[in-house]
Amino acid sequence: MFNKYHSSINQSEISLYIHFPFCRKKCGYCDFYSIDYNPTIINQYIKSLKNEWLLISDKWDLKNSKISTIYFGGGTPSLINEQQWNLLISELILRLNILPDVEWTIECNPESFSEIKAEMWLHSGVNRFTIGVQSLNALELESLGRIHTVESVIETLSNPVLKKFKSVNIDLMYGIPLQSIKSLEDTLYKTISYNCNNHFSIYELSISKNTRMGRTIDSLILPSEDEVLEMTVLVQSITKMHGFNRYEVSNYAKMDYKCRHNLAYWNHAPYIGLGPSAHSFIQGKRFANISNIDEYCTMLSRNETPVVFTETINNEKLSHELIFLGLRTNTGINELSFFEYTGEHFKSKHRENIIDEFIAQGYLEYTPPFYTLTDKGIIIADSITERLL
Repeated sequence: MFNKYHSSINQSEISLYIHFPFCRKKCGYCDFYSIDYNPTIINQYIKSLKNEWLLISDKWDLKNSKISTIYFGGGTPSLINEQQWNLLISELILRLNILPDVEWTIECNPESFSEIKAEMWLHSGVNRFTIGVQSLNALELESLGRIHTVESVIETLSNPVLKKFKSVNIDLMYGIPLQSIKSLEDTLYKTISYNCNNHFSIYELSISKNTRMGRTIDSLILPSEDEVLEMTVLVQSITKMHGFNRYEVSNYAKMDYKCRHNLAYWNHAPYIGLGPSAHSFIQGKRFANISNIDEYCTMLSRNETPVVFTETINNEKLSHELIFLGLRTNTGINELSFFEYTGEHFKSKHRENIIDEFIAQGYLEYTPPFYTLTDKGIIIADSITERLL
């Protein structure tokens, strides 16, 4: 059954993530790998990205695979200048076999946005733009360690160049220190009023102990659990009211504007990640790169793959991931596919009573062959998933 699942995955199309690990300043909550912006090493880094792609393409026989989505994330990719961007295009992008309808996303922070850069990205084929706003409250931005201002957000959201992108996403957060129900409501209504986007990614703040906020968590003035719950309901209500349909726990899109790249992750489609700390999933293997740019570049200069972690997705792991990822989305878990791929019934004996309990409580819905979380269930998705594993 395990082999049947992986042999059914279409490797003729893959998704590509490119990590740009440079930032002006690391945000207080961020636990992604990033370093201070250093223009002197970016050119070498871009050549290392090319070398990694050539090694991976050869090892996994991707020469005939077509790239269906590209996601240029970070870090702060919008820091890249024209010369560096042109080098990225010539060294890496032009070597790829890209589908004509590729979804190509770039992440941008307001402080490094410019209309000239946006036009440059558009000219190269970027068609999806995502802006790290997080909040339209100055005190909340300061508490997160963001370096942009409310004014720079407004300037970015008001720029007519955004209308040239096929899709525009706005990143927001809630559960932020000093945040209130009212301030979150203000941020939501203000960002929607600019009418520049067709997608929202709205995340509850999660504080890792390895971050600056994690090390000072006892001094943070955080919303209570009840307030965070109320914020979650508020986000659901306001986005739905304005035509943004929730299709994943933290993602909302107008009709036909779901993020195809993220859907590839949630649907277990093959993807390749380039850069330090990037992850890949292909042919039943998941692997991760070293989280150090100097070692990453050094290894690739010796034609060594920078992989430091590899795992095979066995049947038990596959079963858990199909549940965890499936319940995050509005399509839920297809019990027929679940059995076909794992050889196990989703509503097996050890889950039967739990599933019936969640359905009776209004947390889970069953429309054969799909089990999906209700709006009420999504609020406690993590605890529901934990009981079903």
